[in-house]
Amino acid sequence: MSEYDELADRAQRGEMTSKPGTARRGPSAAEAGRQMLMQATGQNDPDEAVRVALGRPRLGSEGPSPVWKVRASAQLDAQVRAAAAARHVPMSQLVREAVAAYLVKAG
Repeated sequence: MSEYDELADRAQRGEMTSKPGTARRGPSAAEAGRQMLMQATGQNDPDEAVRVALGRPRLGSEGPSPVWKVRASAQLDAQVRAAAAARHVPMSQLVREAVAAYLVKAG
């Protein structure tokens, strides 16, 4: 069991108490939480810190998004990166759109 798990178990059993004068409540606690989140994520804006902390959203509402791993030639990689940069979209979006367009055309 990790040290973190042991501390979590102790907290759940009520064996841990805060040091006198360190507990925060209300607006003071909310502000302290915002500051810690921004510090932990390296962001200056609370909304951006939340976005970074939560990570990428799912692509669909049906559950986890599968991850594809493919190999490409250096030339194809350079072309895809350039095309994605020109459109200001991530490579993954460009690849998804290309595969979807191929399936429509082939279908």
